[in-house]
Amino acid sequence: MGEEHKNLKKVPGLGALELCSSLAERVGIVLATASGFVMLFSLLVGVATRWLPFMTSAIWSEEIARMCMLWLTSNGASVAFNRLELVRFNLLTDIMPEKVRHLLEIVSDVCILIVLCILLKYGYDMLLLKAKVEAAATHISYFWWALGLYIGFVLMVFHGVKFLVKHLLECKTVWRGGETA
Repeated sequence: MGEEHKNLKKVPGLGALELCSSLAERVGIVLATASGFVMLFSLLVGVATRWLPFMTSAIWSEEIARMCMLWLTSNGASVAFNRLELVRFNLLTDIMPEKVRHLLEIVSDVCILIVLCILLKYGYDMLLLKAKVEAAATHISYFWWALGLYIGFVLMVFHGVKFLVKHLLECKTVWRGGETA
């Protein structure tokens, strides 16, 4: 853990945000991993039942795999977001002075949180609509499909709030002429 992180842990409130973000990351890892294994198993069953002469095709396998893909990508994206492993275009910000770069990080954090809040609002509406519709082969409500996306967005909000608060707390250091890690 870097020196900067040790100093930020001492600030009241950030420790709790770090804990929430860490728990959200663990939930994302568990959900993404579990859905990945279920997706793999479903696809293997689907392929095996198509090619083995004594079996009939498992028509449900593709639906289960698609549902698991939604869970895997949304929850995996929340983990990648927390680890700063999503695609970022830093070319312009890297050549900016420290103060401008820091301000752009705060603006970026706010924009990300606004988009996530919009996704949560419309995602909730989608959950209510999808609760009434079932998949053809499995008869699983599309609510469960959409819930994977919604959970991923909620987990990303935890991480986004942590990043915003972290950058806001660093403002004093940056604007006094200090460096951040």
